[in-house]
Amino acid sequence: MTPPELKVMVYDEGERLAREVAASMVELAKESIAEHGQCTLALSGGSTPRHVYELLGKQGVVEDMPWEHTLLFWGDERVVKPDHPDSNYRMVYEALLKGGPVPLENIVPIQTSGLDPAVCAERYERLLQQRVRRKSEGFPLFDLILLGIGNDGHTASLFPGTPAPLERTHAVTWCDPVQVNPQVVPAVSRVTITAPVIWKASNVFVLAEGAAKKEILGKIFAPGPIDTQPVARLIWRCSGQVRFFIDNAALPDNAKKG
Repeated sequence: MTPPELKVMVYDEGERLAREVAASMVELAKESIAEHGQCTLALSGGSTPRHVYELLGKQGVVEDMPWEHTLLFWGDERVVKPDHPDSNYRMVYEALLKGGPVPLENIVPIQTSGLDPAVCAERYERLLQQRVRRKSEGFPLFDLILLGIGNDGHTASLFPGTPAPLERTHAVTWCDPVQVNPQVVPAVSRVTITAPVIWKASNVFVLAEGAAKKEILGKIFAPGPIDTQPVARLIWRCSGQVRFFIDNAALPDNAKKG
């Protein structure tokens, strides 16, 4: 298997990292729209992505982002109401959407209010099939997927020990990570895109900050079979370009910059 085109971008501090991610997203969106008329983004939760979204919503940056032809999706979501403090949708709304730069018809969140997680997953898979025009072997083909890395090695909501990382038929699935690890916070079920969707994306940005991420990143960059833990090693099966945006504190000794 051919490894993905990989770049590791390292920054001294979080502000510079977030600005580079935001600028890269604007550039990629313009390229995608020039190539095939739209840009499809799958967003991530987390504190680093939140800062990126805040920058994209600021005057000066937002004017440069081609929102009219950019569709926003969610890579994963907690099964809570959209106004709940743990909702990824709420985080993106507060950081970016409430300012109004993105046309409402271009915002495609995962519906979770009052629904069984399996139903949430089924509905969102149908939405992806309808709204993401480009497909690869029946899976939606995103222009960009943003990912974080959990300290346990999960990415999106593909939690270790659950069936979610092993799903190969569906584009969206769900899991209850608390059944495997009672320490997971928040203690709720999750809906998530699956590994094949990540593998087929044209671009994947992985964002990680802080010394707490150094150990798990070292395991991700370690040699050995791709199918060994941690789950985030599935990134090595991506067919598009993968860019890691990390700070010096998170940089493991076995990751090569550039």
